[in-house]
Amino acid sequence: MSSSIKLAADGPATSQVGKNLAIVMLCMAVLGEMCLAADFYGFASVLSLVSSNLHLTESEAGLVQGAFGVSYALGMLFWAPQGRKMSSRTLYLIGLGGSGALMIAQSYANTFAELIILRLIIGFFDSAVWVGSMKIVMQWFSPKRQGLVMGIILGAYSLAITLDFALGLPYAMTHSWRAFFVALGVLTLAVTIIAQIVVRPGPYADPHDKIPGAGVFAAVFRSKWVWVAILGIFGDLFSIAACATWVIPAYIKTQGMNPAMAPMVGTIMGLSQIVFLLIGGYLSDKLTRPGMIKAGVILTLLSALLCVATTIWPMHMNMLLLVATLCGVGVFSGGAIFSLIGEKYGSDLGPSAAGYAEMGGVLATFVAPALMGALLTATHSFAVAFWSFVVVQILVLIALFVLLRPGSAQTAH
Repeated sequence: MSSSIKLAADGPATSQVGKNLAIVMLCMAVLGEMCLAADFYGFASVLSLVSSNLHLTESEAGLVQGAFGVSYALGMLFWAPQGRKMSSRTLYLIGLGGSGALMIAQSYANTFAELIILRLIIGFFDSAVWVGSMKIVMQWFSPKRQGLVMGIILGAYSLAITLDFALGLPYAMTHSWRAFFVALGVLTLAVTIIAQIVVRPGPYADPHDKIPGAGVFAAVFRSKWVWVAILGIFGDLFSIAACATWVIPAYIKTQGMNPAMAPMVGTIMGLSQIVFLLIGGYLSDKLTRPGMIKAGVILTLLSALLCVATTIWPMHMNMLLLVATLCGVGVFSGGAIFSLIGEKYGSDLGPSAAGYAEMGGVLATFVAPALMGALLTATHSFAVAFWSFVVVQILVLIALFVLLRPGSAQTAH
Protein backbone atom coordinates (compact mmCIF):
# COMPACT_ATOMS: atom_id res chain seq x y z
CA MET A 1 0.00 0.00 0.00
CA SER A 2 1.27 3.46 -0.86
CA SER A 3 3.17 5.18 1.91
CA SER A 4 0.99 8.23 1.34
CA ILE A 5 -2.02 6.36 2.67
CA LYS A 6 -1.12 5.27 6.19
CA LEU A 7 -3.71 3.00 7.70
CA ALA A 8 -1.87 2.35 10.91
CA ALA A 9 -2.52 4.55 13.90
CA ASP A 10 -0.10 7.30 14.90
CA GLY A 11 1.35 7.67 18.37
CA PRO A 12 1.19 4.42 20.36
CA ALA A 13 1.09 2.25 17.28
CA THR A 14 3.96 3.72 15.24
CA SER A 15 6.13 0.62 15.48
CA GLN A 16 6.06 -1.78 12.57
CA VAL A 17 4.41 -4.39 14.79
CA GLY A 18 1.72 -1.88 15.75
CA LYS A 19 1.09 -1.00 12.11
CA ASN A 20 0.84 -4.65 11.12
CA LEU A 21 -1.56 -5.37 13.98
CA ALA A 22 -3.68 -2.38 12.98
CA ILE A 23 -3.97 -3.72 9.43
CA VAL A 24 -4.90 -7.17 10.77
CA MET A 25 -7.61 -5.57 12.94
CA LEU A 26 -8.87 -3.67 9.91
CA CYS A 27 -9.15 -6.96 8.02
CA MET A 28 -11.17 -8.41 10.89
CA ALA A 29 -13.50 -5.40 10.89
CA VAL A 30 -13.90 -5.81 7.13
CA LEU A 31 -14.80 -9.50 7.55
CA GLY A 32 -17.20 -8.70 10.38
CA GLU A 33 -19.03 -6.06 8.32
CA MET A 34 -19.18 -8.34 5.27
CA CYS A 35 -20.84 -11.04 7.38
CA LEU A 36 -23.26 -8.48 8.83
CA ALA A 37 -24.22 -7.18 5.37
CA ALA A 38 -24.42 -10.64 3.80
CA ASP A 39 -26.74 -11.89 6.55
CA PHE A 40 -28.79 -8.67 6.39
CA TYR A 41 -29.38 -8.71 2.63
CA GLY A 42 -29.01 -12.44 1.97
CA PHE A 43 -32.75 -12.91 2.37
CA ALA A 44 -33.48 -10.02 -0.01
CA SER A 45 -31.28 -11.59 -2.69
CA VAL A 46 -33.28 -14.84 -2.68
CA LEU A 47 -36.64 -13.28 -1.83
CA SER A 48 -38.37 -14.59 -4.94
CA LEU A 49 -37.08 -18.13 -4.39
CA VAL A 50 -38.19 -18.23 -0.76
CA SER A 51 -41.57 -16.68 -1.58
CA SER A 52 -42.22 -19.22 -4.31
CA ASN A 53 -41.16 -22.18 -2.20
CA LEU A 54 -43.04 -21.19 0.96
CA HIS A 55 -45.97 -19.54 -0.85
CA LEU A 56 -45.44 -16.15 0.77
CA THR A 57 -47.48 -13.17 -0.39
CA GLU A 58 -45.68 -9.97 -1.37
CA SER A 59 -46.65 -8.32 1.90
CA GLU A 60 -45.41 -11.31 3.92
CA ALA A 61 -42.09 -11.35 2.06
CA GLY A 62 -41.70 -7.62 2.67
CA LEU A 63 -42.42 -8.05 6.37
CA VAL A 64 -39.81 -10.79 6.69
CA GLN A 65 -37.13 -8.57 5.15
CA GLY A 66 -38.31 -5.55 7.10
CA ALA A 67 -38.31 -7.45 10.39
CA PHE A 68 -34.53 -7.56 10.33
CA GLY A 69 -34.31 -3.77 10.11
CA VAL A 70 -36.71 -3.29 13.03
CA SER A 71 -34.79 -5.57 15.39
CA TYR A 72 -31.46 -4.23 14.09
CA ALA A 73 -32.53 -0.72 15.11
CA LEU A 74 -33.82 -1.90 18.50
CA GLY A 75 -30.63 -3.87 18.96
CA MET A 76 -28.63 -0.66 18.52
CA LEU A 77 -30.51 0.84 21.47
CA PHE A 78 -29.35 -2.13 23.56
CA TRP A 79 -25.81 -2.75 22.29
CA ALA A 80 -24.75 0.90 21.95
CA PRO A 81 -24.63 1.43 25.75
CA GLN A 82 -24.15 -2.20 26.84
CA GLY A 83 -21.43 -2.88 24.27
CA ARG A 84 -19.37 -0.06 25.73
CA LYS A 85 -18.51 -2.33 28.64
CA MET A 86 -17.57 -5.23 26.32
CA SER A 87 -14.54 -5.88 24.15
CA SER A 88 -14.77 -6.12 20.37
CA ARG A 89 -13.97 -9.80 20.68
CA THR A 90 -16.95 -10.38 22.97
CA LEU A 91 -19.29 -8.36 20.74
CA TYR A 92 -18.16 -10.40 17.73
CA LEU A 93 -18.64 -13.65 19.66
CA ILE A 94 -22.21 -12.67 20.52
CA GLY A 95 -23.09 -10.95 17.26
CA LEU A 96 -21.41 -13.13 14.65
CA GLY A 97 -21.81 -16.35 16.63
CA GLY A 98 -25.50 -15.77 17.27
CA SER A 99 -26.37 -14.63 13.76
CA GLY A 100 -24.30 -17.41 12.15
CA ALA A 101 -26.06 -20.13 14.13
CA LEU A 102 -29.45 -18.56 13.44
CA MET A 103 -28.73 -18.25 9.70
CA ILE A 104 -28.30 -22.04 9.67
CA ALA A 105 -31.51 -22.43 11.69
CA GLN A 106 -33.25 -20.17 9.16
CA SER A 107 -32.54 -22.71 6.44
CA TYR A 108 -35.01 -25.05 8.17
CA ALA A 109 -37.86 -22.53 8.31
CA ASN A 110 -41.06 -23.68 6.63
CA THR A 111 -43.59 -20.99 7.53
CA PHE A 112 -43.94 -17.23 7.49
CA ALA A 113 -44.06 -17.14 11.31
CA GLU A 114 -40.81 -19.11 11.64
CA LEU A 115 -39.04 -16.86 9.14
CA ILE A 116 -40.11 -13.59 10.72
CA ILE A 117 -39.20 -14.73 14.25
CA LEU A 118 -35.74 -15.84 13.10
CA ARG A 119 -35.15 -12.62 11.12
CA LEU A 120 -36.10 -10.57 14.19
CA ILE A 121 -33.60 -12.44 16.37
CA ILE A 122 -30.83 -12.36 13.74
CA GLY A 123 -31.21 -8.58 13.39
CA PHE A 124 -30.78 -8.13 17.14
CA PHE A 125 -27.57 -10.17 17.17
CA ASP A 126 -26.15 -8.55 14.04
CA SER A 127 -26.44 -5.06 15.55
CA ALA A 128 -23.77 -6.13 18.09
CA VAL A 129 -21.37 -6.68 15.18
CA TRP A 130 -21.64 -3.03 14.10
CA VAL A 131 -20.73 -1.77 17.60
CA GLY A 132 -17.84 -4.24 17.72
CA SER A 133 -16.50 -3.01 14.39
CA MET A 134 -16.70 0.61 15.54
CA LYS A 135 -14.70 -0.27 18.66
CA ILE A 136 -11.99 -1.81 16.48
CA VAL A 137 -11.76 1.30 14.31
CA MET A 138 -11.71 3.77 17.19
CA GLN A 139 -9.29 1.75 19.32
CA TRP A 140 -6.79 0.98 16.55
CA PHE A 141 -6.77 4.12 14.40
CA SER A 142 -6.25 7.75 15.30
CA PRO A 143 -9.09 10.15 14.37
CA LYS A 144 -7.15 11.60 11.44
CA ARG A 145 -6.92 8.13 9.86
CA GLN A 146 -10.48 6.98 10.53
CA GLY A 147 -12.05 8.48 7.39
CA LEU A 148 -10.25 6.16 4.97
CA VAL A 149 -10.63 3.22 7.36
CA MET A 150 -14.39 3.76 7.58
CA GLY A 151 -14.53 4.11 3.81
CA ILE A 152 -12.88 0.70 3.47
CA ILE A 153 -15.21 -0.93 6.02
CA LEU A 154 -18.37 0.56 4.52
CA GLY A 155 -17.08 -0.38 1.07
CA ALA A 156 -16.75 -3.98 2.27
CA TYR A 157 -20.37 -3.77 3.49
CA SER A 158 -21.49 -2.67 0.01
CA LEU A 159 -19.35 -5.36 -1.61
CA ALA A 160 -21.00 -8.06 0.50
CA ILE A 161 -24.46 -6.90 -0.61
CA THR A 162 -23.32 -6.94 -4.24
CA LEU A 163 -21.93 -10.47 -3.79
CA ASP A 164 -25.23 -11.64 -2.28
CA PHE A 165 -26.86 -10.89 -5.62
CA ALA A 166 -23.94 -11.60 -7.97
CA LEU A 167 -22.84 -14.92 -6.40
CA GLY A 168 -25.38 -15.85 -3.74
CA LEU A 169 -28.44 -15.77 -5.97
CA PRO A 170 -26.93 -18.00 -8.69
CA TYR A 171 -25.74 -20.40 -5.96
CA ALA A 172 -29.24 -20.49 -4.46
CA MET A 173 -30.80 -21.06 -7.88
CA THR A 174 -28.49 -24.05 -8.38
CA HIS A 175 -28.48 -25.55 -4.88
CA SER A 176 -31.59 -24.03 -3.19
CA TRP A 177 -32.07 -21.03 -0.93
CA ARG A 178 -31.71 -23.28 2.11
CA ALA A 179 -28.20 -24.29 1.04
CA PHE A 180 -27.36 -20.60 0.54
CA PHE A 181 -28.43 -19.73 4.10
CA VAL A 182 -26.37 -22.63 5.46
CA ALA A 183 -23.33 -21.39 3.52
CA LEU A 184 -23.77 -17.88 4.92
CA GLY A 185 -24.15 -19.26 8.43
CA VAL A 186 -21.03 -21.42 8.19
CA LEU A 187 -18.96 -18.53 6.82
CA THR A 188 -20.20 -16.26 9.61
CA LEU A 189 -19.30 -18.84 12.27
CA ALA A 190 -15.85 -19.27 10.71
CA VAL A 191 -15.23 -15.52 11.03
CA THR A 192 -16.46 -15.73 14.65
CA ILE A 193 -13.77 -18.29 15.45
CA ILE A 194 -11.05 -16.28 13.69
CA ALA A 195 -12.11 -13.15 15.59
CA GLN A 196 -11.76 -14.91 18.95
CA ILE A 197 -8.16 -15.74 18.05
CA VAL A 198 -7.14 -12.46 16.44
CA VAL A 199 -9.13 -9.49 17.81
CA ARG A 200 -7.68 -7.57 20.75
CA PRO A 201 -7.95 -4.07 22.30
CA GLY A 202 -6.01 -1.33 20.54
CA PRO A 203 -3.65 1.41 21.77
CA TYR A 204 -6.43 4.01 21.76
CA ALA A 205 -8.71 2.06 24.12
CA ASP A 206 -10.09 4.32 26.85
CA PRO A 207 -10.93 3.11 30.36
CA HIS A 208 -14.66 2.45 30.55
CA ASP A 209 -15.35 4.34 33.76
CA LYS A 210 -15.62 7.93 32.56
CA ILE A 211 -19.41 7.97 32.32
CA PRO A 212 -21.81 5.60 34.13
CA GLY A 213 -23.60 3.20 31.81
CA ALA A 214 -26.97 4.80 32.48
CA GLY A 215 -25.60 8.17 31.33
CA VAL A 216 -24.33 7.04 27.94
CA PHE A 217 -27.49 7.98 26.04
CA ALA A 218 -27.63 11.43 27.61
CA ALA A 219 -23.91 12.02 27.10
CA VAL A 220 -24.12 11.13 23.41
CA PHE A 221 -27.24 13.15 22.61
CA ARG A 222 -26.10 16.17 24.64
CA SER A 223 -23.82 17.01 21.73
CA LYS A 224 -25.03 18.14 18.30
CA TRP A 225 -22.62 15.82 16.50
CA VAL A 226 -24.73 12.69 16.81
CA TRP A 227 -27.59 14.63 15.20
CA VAL A 228 -25.28 15.69 12.37
CA ALA A 229 -24.36 12.03 11.90
CA ILE A 230 -28.00 10.87 12.02
CA LEU A 231 -28.96 13.40 9.34
CA GLY A 232 -25.99 12.48 7.17
CA ILE A 233 -26.64 8.76 7.43
CA PHE A 234 -30.36 9.25 6.80
CA GLY A 235 -29.60 11.16 3.60
CA ASP A 236 -27.02 8.59 2.48
CA LEU A 237 -29.15 5.53 3.07
CA PHE A 238 -32.33 7.17 1.75
CA SER A 239 -30.44 7.59 -1.52
CA ILE A 240 -29.18 4.02 -1.58
CA ALA A 241 -32.56 2.52 -0.63
CA ALA A 242 -34.41 4.69 -3.16
CA CYS A 243 -32.02 3.80 -5.99
CA ALA A 244 -31.75 0.11 -5.13
CA THR A 245 -35.53 -0.24 -4.99
CA TRP A 246 -36.83 1.97 -7.78
CA VAL A 247 -34.15 2.83 -10.36
CA ILE A 248 -34.36 -0.49 -12.22
CA PRO A 249 -38.21 -0.58 -12.28
CA ALA A 250 -38.14 3.05 -13.49
CA TYR A 251 -35.70 2.21 -16.29
CA ILE A 252 -37.88 -0.70 -17.40
CA LYS A 253 -41.13 1.29 -17.26
CA THR A 254 -40.06 4.74 -18.50
CA GLN A 255 -37.10 3.90 -20.76
CA GLY A 256 -38.22 0.48 -22.01
CA MET A 257 -35.04 -1.19 -20.74
CA ASN A 258 -34.79 -4.94 -21.30
CA PRO A 259 -35.30 -6.64 -17.88
CA ALA A 260 -32.31 -8.84 -18.69
CA MET A 261 -30.14 -5.73 -18.15
CA ALA A 262 -31.30 -5.45 -14.52
CA PRO A 263 -28.46 -7.51 -12.96
CA MET A 264 -25.86 -5.38 -14.77
CA VAL A 265 -27.46 -2.14 -13.60
CA GLY A 266 -27.69 -3.43 -10.02
CA THR A 267 -24.06 -4.59 -10.01
CA ILE A 268 -22.88 -1.23 -11.37
CA MET A 269 -24.74 0.62 -8.63
CA GLY A 270 -23.21 -1.65 -5.98
CA LEU A 271 -19.65 -1.37 -7.26
CA SER A 272 -19.90 2.40 -7.64
CA GLN A 273 -20.79 2.65 -3.96
CA ILE A 274 -17.50 0.98 -3.07
CA VAL A 275 -15.51 3.41 -5.25
CA PHE A 276 -17.27 6.48 -3.84
CA LEU A 277 -16.83 5.23 -0.26
CA LEU A 278 -13.08 4.80 -0.73
CA ILE A 279 -12.66 8.19 -2.43
CA GLY A 280 -14.83 9.94 0.14
CA GLY A 281 -13.08 8.22 3.05
CA TYR A 282 -9.66 9.23 1.76
CA LEU A 283 -10.73 12.85 1.23
CA SER A 284 -12.36 13.06 4.67
CA ASP A 285 -8.91 12.57 6.21
CA LYS A 286 -7.59 15.48 4.15
CA LEU A 287 -10.51 17.94 4.33
CA THR A 288 -12.93 19.01 7.07
CA ARG A 289 -15.45 16.30 7.88
CA PRO A 290 -18.49 18.56 8.32
CA GLY A 291 -17.67 20.03 4.91
CA MET A 292 -17.42 16.55 3.42
CA ILE A 293 -20.82 15.63 4.85
CA LYS A 294 -22.43 18.70 3.28
CA ALA A 295 -20.63 18.01 -0.02
CA GLY A 296 -21.95 14.45 0.06
CA VAL A 297 -25.55 15.62 0.41
CA ILE A 298 -25.11 18.15 -2.43
CA LEU A 299 -23.73 15.43 -4.72
CA THR A 300 -26.57 13.12 -3.70
CA LEU A 301 -29.06 15.87 -4.53
CA LEU A 302 -27.53 16.15 -8.01
CA SER A 303 -27.82 12.37 -8.51
CA ALA A 304 -31.48 12.57 -7.40
CA LEU A 305 -32.11 15.22 -10.06
CA LEU A 306 -30.49 12.93 -12.66
CA CYS A 307 -32.83 10.13 -11.58
CA VAL A 308 -35.78 12.47 -12.12
CA ALA A 309 -34.43 13.32 -15.58
CA THR A 310 -34.40 9.61 -16.56
CA THR A 311 -38.14 9.47 -15.87
CA ILE A 312 -38.87 12.47 -18.11
CA TRP A 313 -36.59 12.35 -21.17
CA PRO A 314 -35.64 9.34 -23.35
CA MET A 315 -31.98 8.38 -22.89
CA HIS A 316 -29.48 6.01 -24.50
CA MET A 317 -28.56 2.93 -22.46
CA ASN A 318 -25.03 4.26 -21.94
CA MET A 319 -26.47 7.36 -20.30
CA LEU A 320 -28.69 5.24 -18.09
CA LEU A 321 -25.64 3.22 -16.99
CA LEU A 322 -23.83 6.47 -16.21
CA VAL A 323 -26.72 7.65 -14.02
CA ALA A 324 -26.74 4.25 -12.28
CA THR A 325 -23.03 4.68 -11.60
CA LEU A 326 -23.57 8.15 -10.15
CA CYS A 327 -26.30 6.78 -7.85
CA GLY A 328 -23.45 5.35 -5.77
CA VAL A 329 -22.41 8.89 -4.76
CA GLY A 330 -25.04 8.66 -2.02
CA VAL A 331 -22.46 7.02 0.26
CA PHE A 332 -19.65 9.48 -0.57
CA SER A 333 -19.74 10.99 2.93
CA GLY A 334 -20.00 7.67 4.81
CA GLY A 335 -16.38 7.69 5.95
CA ALA A 336 -16.60 11.33 7.01
CA ILE A 337 -19.73 10.74 9.09
CA PHE A 338 -18.35 7.93 11.23
CA SER A 339 -14.84 9.34 11.51
CA LEU A 340 -16.44 12.60 12.73
CA ILE A 341 -18.16 10.56 15.44
CA GLY A 342 -14.81 9.07 16.44
CA GLU A 343 -13.20 12.51 16.44
CA LYS A 344 -15.88 14.17 18.58
CA TYR A 345 -16.67 11.35 21.02
CA GLY A 346 -13.38 9.48 21.31
CA SER A 347 -12.86 5.74 21.64
CA ASP A 348 -14.88 5.54 24.87
CA LEU A 349 -18.25 6.95 23.74
CA GLY A 350 -17.57 6.80 19.99
CA PRO A 351 -18.79 3.23 19.35
CA SER A 352 -21.99 3.93 21.30
CA ALA A 353 -22.55 7.18 19.39
CA ALA A 354 -21.96 5.35 16.09
CA GLY A 355 -24.56 2.76 17.09
CA TYR A 356 -27.16 5.41 17.87
CA ALA A 357 -26.34 7.32 14.67
CA GLU A 358 -26.73 4.19 12.56
CA MET A 359 -30.41 4.16 13.50
CA GLY A 360 -30.86 7.10 11.13
CA GLY A 361 -29.80 4.85 8.29
CA VAL A 362 -32.09 2.05 9.39
CA LEU A 363 -35.01 4.50 9.42
CA ALA A 364 -34.14 5.67 5.90
CA THR A 365 -34.20 2.11 4.55
CA PHE A 366 -37.87 1.98 5.55
CA VAL A 367 -38.91 5.51 4.64
CA ALA A 368 -37.43 5.63 1.13
CA PRO A 369 -39.11 2.55 -0.39
CA ALA A 370 -42.37 3.18 1.49
CA LEU A 371 -42.66 6.87 0.61
CA MET A 372 -41.80 6.41 -3.05
CA GLY A 373 -43.96 3.30 -3.29
CA ALA A 374 -46.93 5.16 -1.84
CA LEU A 375 -46.45 8.00 -4.34
CA LEU A 376 -46.22 5.50 -7.19
CA THR A 377 -49.44 3.82 -6.08
CA ALA A 378 -51.21 7.17 -5.80
CA THR A 379 -49.91 8.84 -8.98
CA HIS A 380 -48.52 6.02 -11.17
CA SER A 381 -45.67 8.42 -11.93
CA PHE A 382 -41.99 7.59 -11.39
CA ALA A 383 -41.21 11.28 -11.90
CA VAL A 384 -43.32 12.23 -8.88
CA ALA A 385 -41.77 9.45 -6.81
CA PHE A 386 -38.22 10.56 -7.61
CA TRP A 387 -39.07 14.20 -6.91
CA SER A 388 -39.71 13.08 -3.33
CA PHE A 389 -36.09 11.84 -3.33
CA VAL A 390 -35.00 15.35 -4.34
CA VAL A 391 -37.15 17.01 -1.67
CA VAL A 392 -35.80 14.77 1.10
CA GLN A 393 -32.19 15.59 0.15
CA ILE A 394 -32.98 19.32 0.14
CA LEU A 395 -34.49 19.04 3.61
CA VAL A 396 -31.48 17.09 4.90
CA LEU A 397 -29.13 19.70 3.42
CA ILE A 398 -31.04 22.60 5.02
CA ALA A 399 -31.05 20.84 8.41
CA LEU A 400 -27.29 20.21 8.18
CA PHE A 401 -26.57 23.84 7.34
CA VAL A 402 -28.64 24.90 10.37
CA LEU A 403 -26.82 22.49 12.69
CA LEU A 404 -23.38 23.36 11.32
CA ARG A 405 -23.81 27.11 11.05
CA PRO A 406 -21.20 29.21 12.90
CA GLY A 407 -22.29 30.01 16.42
CA SER A 408 -24.71 27.07 16.74
CA ALA A 409 -24.75 25.21 20.06
CA GLN A 410 -21.72 23.00 20.11
CA THR A 411 -21.44 20.86 23.19
CA ALA A 412 -18.42 18.69 22.65
CA HIS A 413 -17.63 15.45 24.37
